[in-house]
Amino acid sequence: MILSSKQGAVTVLSVDVTLDADAGDQLRAAVRGIPRVGRPQLVIDLSQSQLIDSAGCEALLDARDEVLDVGGDCVLAGASPLCADILAIAGLDEQLATFHGANEAVASFAR
Repeated sequence: MILSSKQGAVTVLSVDVTLDADAGDQLRAAVRGIPRVGRPQLVIDLSQSQLIDSAGCEALLDARDEVLDVGGDCVLAGASPLCADILAIAGLDEQLATFHGANEAVASFAR
């Protein structure tokens, strides 16, 4: 399940399941639902997700591209050690900024 919340102007999408093809489709739908007012700021919180497969990696890149296309930014937060390794192996850690927790990620937009 993908839960959406707001912290000020930042949208936080929390992934609480394995980020696979089904969850990836949910993530894409949630990103499409973000209002396109100004420059969207998105944090994808992975702290409750224990695993990411290749379809999940693709969904993360799609989410990033969707937000970048309208002038916004997308970052990741809270990846477990296993998920962080998967992101590194897939090269996503070089394409998306990563933070230890959602609060740190949200604060990064204030800089």
